[in-house]
Amino acid sequence: MRTDNHELSSARILMLAIICCIVVANIYFNQSVLNLIARSFPNEWESVSLIPMATQLGYAVGLFFLIPLGDYIERQRLILRQAQVLFLALIGMMLSPTATVLVFFSFLTGMAATVAQQIVPLAASLSRTSARGKTVGIVMSGVLAGILAGRAIGGLIGQYFDWRGVFLAGAIMTLLAIFFILRILPSQSLPTPKFNYLAVLRSLGQLWKSEPQVRDATLTQAMLFASFSVLWTVLPFWLAHRYDYGAGVTGTLAALGLIGILCAPLAGSFSDRQGPVRMVVFGVILMLLAWVVFWGWNSMAGMVVGILLLDAGEQCVLIANQHTIYSLRPDARNRLNTLFMCVMFIGGACGSLTATWVWETTHNWTLISSAGAGLVILGMLIAVRRKYSSLHSGT
Repeated sequence: MRTDNHELSSARILMLAIICCIVVANIYFNQSVLNLIARSFPNEWESVSLIPMATQLGYAVGLFFLIPLGDYIERQRLILRQAQVLFLALIGMMLSPTATVLVFFSFLTGMAATVAQQIVPLAASLSRTSARGKTVGIVMSGVLAGILAGRAIGGLIGQYFDWRGVFLAGAIMTLLAIFFILRILPSQSLPTPKFNYLAVLRSLGQLWKSEPQVRDATLTQAMLFASFSVLWTVLPFWLAHRYDYGAGVTGTLAALGLIGILCAPLAGSFSDRQGPVRMVVFGVILMLLAWVVFWGWNSMAGMVVGILLLDAGEQCVLIANQHTIYSLRPDARNRLNTLFMCVMFIGGACGSLTATWVWETTHNWTLISSAGAGLVILGMLIAVRRKYSSLHSGT
């Protein structure tokens, strides 16, 4: 199985984080320019509303069918090919003549963008055991920065160059990521043995059944990411409806969330020292408080405070849960990551679909806030059960 012996330097860890940032940003560009896309296709609202969900479902499909391969075949080749497909998918989005075609390329973009989830377990495998949480935290900072920067950059570029310019910018940045991939990834991170692909996929179910910590961490993260997606899917529509703000304001609010990126390495270091469960509970409390702020402090100042709390909480929980995942089975890190991220993005897709449905039918911010808070409460119940189980097991 794994034969990775190339220890990562600090510079390479940082570059991996930058690659992840570039790649992941592409799947969030659409969320800050949905209103601009809707104006281009006024008779295709139903298709436009499916774009965020299609992207996240594509990500989930890519996680399920592509990420497990990283446990068996050479990762650099997988990473490079996926990045190339991502570039082509973004060109397709830019040139889409209808919203339906845009939905298709959104799905393909999400699927190819799982290249970031090939990189994260590679970084975990190449790091020292004593610093694994910190390494994962730094690389995941890039992923989290991509999530927030994607919305920020998308909104700001969309303000001046419309939505097609946003996806062109994404394609150009992806070319830069491909250049970095060729320069810094170890060329022989894994040998290429013979394997049965169907057996690989079947092993996912076996891992799910045999690892209760994976189930708890994954289901918690799915609920919280669904809540996270509720806000960012409906936010551009709410800002346009309530304040008549454009995509640039959405992008600026997303950029504020970049402050919370500092939480990721700290959460990783804390998990190395104290274990991840306490950090999960702390992050869940922050997210619930965020929705209380959204509901009760109905102003732009409240929106800023709520976004900072929501982003910080989501990042703390994500890093802590990934610390748990990567500590379980060194021979199956990609497949464990598949289970974790696939279910997480299915949760995100459901959150996006819920948000667009509630908004389309009610235009009611109170219901949106209630849906977001309800999903956090579900995640909290799972996290509390996990903490209770860990206390009784003596861990």
